[in-house]
Amino acid sequence: MKLNQQFFIFTLFLISCLRALGTPSLSVNPSINFVGINSFPADSILPKSTSEYFDDYSNRFSLFLYAKEKYNSFSISDPLSKRELDYTPNKQLNMGLGFHYKWMGIGIALKFGFVNNDDDIYGDTKRIDLQTNIYMNKAVFDFYFQYYKSFYIENPKDAFSGWTGGNKPYVRPDIRSLTMGLSGLYVFNHKHFSYKAAFVQTAIQKKNAGSFMLGGSAFLQGIAGDSSLLPASSDFNKLPQLKAHSGFYFGIIVAYAYSFSIKKHFYISLSLSSTMETGKVANEFETNLASSTWVPIIHIQPRVSVGYNRPKWYMGFSFVRDSYFEGKKEENDLEFAFNSGNFRLYAGMRFNWFSGSAKRLKE
Repeated sequence: MKLNQQFFIFTLFLISCLRALGTPSLSVNPSINFVGINSFPADSILPKSTSEYFDDYSNRFSLFLYAKEKYNSFSISDPLSKRELDYTPNKQLNMGLGFHYKWMGIGIALKFGFVNNDDDIYGDTKRIDLQTNIYMNKAVFDFYFQYYKSFYIENPKDAFSGWTGGNKPYVRPDIRSLTMGLSGLYVFNHKHFSYKAAFVQTAIQKKNAGSFMLGGSAFLQGIAGDSSLLPASSDFNKLPQLKAHSGFYFGIIVAYAYSFSIKKHFYISLSLSSTMETGKVANEFETNLASSTWVPIIHIQPRVSVGYNRPKWYMGFSFVRDSYFEGKKEENDLEFAFNSGNFRLYAGMRFNWFSGSAKRLKE
């Protein structure tokens, strides 16, 4: 699905979330009545703990609606011709419902056909995409397991001389990819800076703060096709016909994050790591020849979150990406890059459910 279509759907979803904030109280049955949204005083949600820099609301039950897009893409570049093949799966936008309470957070999102209805253009991508970003007080962990089958070339005009297909993509239903990995970072300034405030909304950052972080990562990437990954009819046809490529990367991550608190409730959180790692890569060709070597790896990981956060409700969007750029042993070797991550739009509310009588906190 094209980006302009996605942003249109995101906007409609956000409007729906804002309208939902004004719904009347919910009565489950005559003996159990949950307090409705409009019956709360404006200052009735009390944090678990408070400090000069942020308030912790993990003790309050939080319900949220969200839309999320996960992705896994890769590119192959020829340094001699300066040409590049950009492969991406058919994008899929999922929408769903989730909650946060204390240390637990669960979200369930589904694919809706009225949004994801372009398989005839971009291919019918099959996927298993399990991504988890765990934000704690002192650390953050990322886990990836992604399997995708069916990709298309985003830039056919650059890959094929005299391309006559216009904007229609070149689909490769046989290509599949596998990504497995984990990473972790320790947050040094965790007493002033809260990752949870920016990315899971179980806290509110009240003052500007940032932190250096240190950790490590290990990732396995693999791509393969029934025939060469370099289409015979493309400008790559004179190169050795590569059938599969894989890489295992590991190394130390150094990062820095900073959150801006604007007019008390608006926030912008920016985080970036750029690290040189080590990796062993392997190639398999249609001639059944194979090769492997150790190469340097550049690992870049940006995280962005922007939104509005009050004790009773919050809304915003976040973006997390892991990009790996493989080095090369010989000057004429092909260059590979891999990208994994997710984009998330959300709106939610906090409640005093399961927390006893409501206490008061001025906003």
